[in-house]
Parts: sequence; C-alpha cells; structure tokens
Amino acid sequence: MRLSILRSNIIFNTYHNKLFLLLLASALFSLYSVNTLNAQTPDHPIPTSIESDPLEGTYSERQAQGIDRMIMCPVCPAETIDQAQVEISFQMRKIVRQMLSEGSSRDEILDFFVDRYGKDILAAPPKSGVNLVAWLLPMVGVIGGLVAVYFILRSMTRRGPEIVTTQPKADVGLIPYLQLIDQHLEMRRAAPRSIGTSGHTGSAVESSRTTTADETEESR
Repeated sequence: MRLSILRSNIIFNTYHNKLFLLLLASALFSLYSVNTLNAQTPDHPIPTSIESDPLEGTYSERQAQGIDRMIMCPVCPAETIDQAQVEISFQMRKIVRQMLSEGSSRDEILDFFVDRYGKDILAAPPKSGVNLVAWLLPMVGVIGGLVAVYFILRSMTRRGPEIVTTQPKADVGLIPYLQLIDQHLEMRRAAPRSIGTSGHTGSAVESSRTTTADETEESR
C-alpha cells in the first residue's frame, strides 16, 4: 500500500512539474510576442540640436517622435532611431523633421526610408499579405496557449490527483516458507490440548487399576 501511495505521489508531482513548465513557456512566449509587436518607449531624450531646430514651429514634435519609433536604426540592433544615440540616427531624425516641415505625411516619410533601406527598416512590418500572417501568428499562439492552460487547470480541479491503488503481489518464492510458518503456528496451538487430553487419560487408567485391585482383595 505504501508503494502504491508513493507511486501515486510521484505521478502527481510529475504532472505538476509538466504543468509548471507549460505555464513558464507560455509566459516567456507572451513576453517575447509583446516585445516584438510593440515599440519600446524612448530611454533617452531628443538631443538639444533637434529640440532647438528652427523648423520646429511648422510640425508637431510629438508626431515626429511617433515616426521615430517606427523606424529602426540601421546600425543598432533592436533599437529605433528614437532610442539609438549614434550619428546616423541623429541624421535620420533630422530628415523626419525636415520632411514634416515640408508637409510630408507619416506614410510618405516611412516610404522614403523603405525605398532606401528596405522593409526591414520599419519597426513593425505592414499588416498586409504575408506580413499580416506573421503579425497575427504570435498573437494566435499566445491565445491558444492560454486556452490550453485554462482547460488543463479546469480538468485538474475536476478530477484531482489520481491515486493508484494496486494490490501488492505476493512473491512466489516465499509461499513455501509461509506455509511452514502457518503449520508451526497450528502445531503450537494444538500442543496444549494434546497434553491436557493425555494427562486426563492417564488419570482415568490409574483410577481403573485401583478399583480393580480393591475388588479382587474383597473377593478374597
């Protein structure tokens, strides 16, 4: 019985370990997807040379910063030109503000950089065609993982841990020894009865002999 309980505890702990790994993988995948879908906020302020741009009155600085977050730095991995503090990022930010001051729209500015650096220059690919599938696939994976975790937790709360109650099997080699032990116990239980019976029989025989001797003496 103890072996069965120990085995059931091992199975239950293994099940919980697998569930923990699944939850951890889902959390890491969700974090990775969120980081790839959303651009990070700028960690460094815009340099003074841009803030003091004489063309600042002809465009919105908030709009310019929003466009900066949509353009990746060509030489800094995983950083937008709004975050990177290198010369080429400074120049690209100046171009963004120059084009805004000339009346260019956000899409026109993005197309300008795409024509020169390719679509990889964009922080988020355009949501159309294959790019739309690539953009939606991480979200679908996260939702599917959360749904799977929900159903696993729901099934656990309904069923609970399964306890294996297998009966222990007797070892065939021990059967003769067990039979000898049983016979020995039976002999010990029967021994007092045999002794009592033999004592009672001896007394009866002795009494019969005494009675016979008395009767013979009287007849004489």
